[in-house]
Amino acid sequence: MTKSLRGDTGLTDLIDARNLPKHDLRFEVLGTLDEASSALGVVRASPVRPETRELILNIQRDLCWMMSELAAVSDERRPESHINAERLAMLEKAYHDFTAAYPLTGAFTVPGDSMVGALLHLARAVIRRAERHVTQLDHDSPLSNPHIIPYLNRLSTLVYAMAHAEESAAGITEPTVAHKPQGGF
Repeated sequence: MTKSLRGDTGLTDLIDARNLPKHDLRFEVLGTLDEASSALGVVRASPVRPETRELILNIQRDLCWMMSELAAVSDERRPESHINAERLAMLEKAYHDFTAAYPLTGAFTVPGDSMVGALLHLARAVIRRAERHVTQLDHDSPLSNPHIIPYLNRLSTLVYAMAHAEESAAGITEPTVAHKPQGGF
């Protein structure tokens, strides 16, 4: 029989904290951000337009920076933040560029009109879950970086626009809507 590893007992480490239970909310946050990056990686590996592929890679790198920052409990060990006002502005510009080229419909669309669009919607849903976990973490122990929650909020909106843009670029002119518009989403 092999020697038991500490992780086998349900404990693990962060950058500056040892022997934390794997069910700690911080690990839920880190795991969900990792899932979001992985879901975006599946999209990036799919047949998407080059500008979408490049943007996704930049976002994945941002998520890695965010995970590094959130993996430190104390300010002394926390890496300098890469998630800042400039990164928020980048997301906003990308959103406006996508929606200017491919205007959104007046109704919420149902994922599945194309594989790439569906994968982007899946990534968006994971990002929204990450955002919910991060807001809970912030409620329990305020984050030192005020840009993380707005980044995730803007990112999910951007990914929705990216899904619509990819489907429009693929020739889908009539996306499947959840229901007829009733004054917004």
